[in-house]
Amino acid sequence: MRVGRLAWMVLVLGAAVARGQEPPPQGPGTTSATPGTEGAATEGAAAVRLRQLRQRVEELKGQVFDAKTQLMLLREQILQNLITDARIEVVQVNELSAALSLEEVIYSLDGERIYYQANREGALDRKEFRVFEGSASPGNHVLEVEMLFRGNSTVFTYLGGYVFRVKASVPFVTIQGRAVRVRTVAFEKGGAATRLEDRPSIRFETQQDRAVDPAATQGEVR
Repeated sequence: MRVGRLAWMVLVLGAAVARGQEPPPQGPGTTSATPGTEGAATEGAAAVRLRQLRQRVEELKGQVFDAKTQLMLLREQILQNLITDARIEVVQVNELSAALSLEEVIYSLDGERIYYQANREGALDRKEFRVFEGSASPGNHVLEVEMLFRGNSTVFTYLGGYVFRVKASVPFVTIQGRAVRVRTVAFEKGGAATRLEDRPSIRFETQQDRAVDPAATQGEVR
């Protein structure tokens, strides 16, 4: 009887091993999640999170695309405005001899003053410099210039008492999408035999065959 009981127990254990050693059933009132249930829950949460991330990425892509579109439209509008307008550049040129010097210059465009400079620290002794650059509507314009000349007392002492004020103007036309350049030249008429008071003069040189540069600065005064 005892041998038979042992044989029966061996058979029972062997059957348990063959079944993968399943754990004995738990008592009433206890619960336990199976590995398959836990894996499914984890995979479901990961799928939800991945879907949310993809939706957020698509939203960000849409925002970036909208921003790029607005930037392109703004750039095209700015470039169109620049090309629609004409541009004006005014340059001061000094061709005076040692007998005369510039004391001050005043520039006006269409009746509005755009530049004033006194000859402090030799500011007007430069041979050439730009006094104005800016945009303007296409059409007719007038540039007015007033210059104050003085005899150079460092050459002859008596010349320092000679002061001459000269005014001049030049009409010109600006064309849509193009730039006009006006060179205002201070020079001396005549020669050595010409009286000093007859020498101070102003002439203009205009050029308007250059295309407008969209990258140029608007309304810059120098």
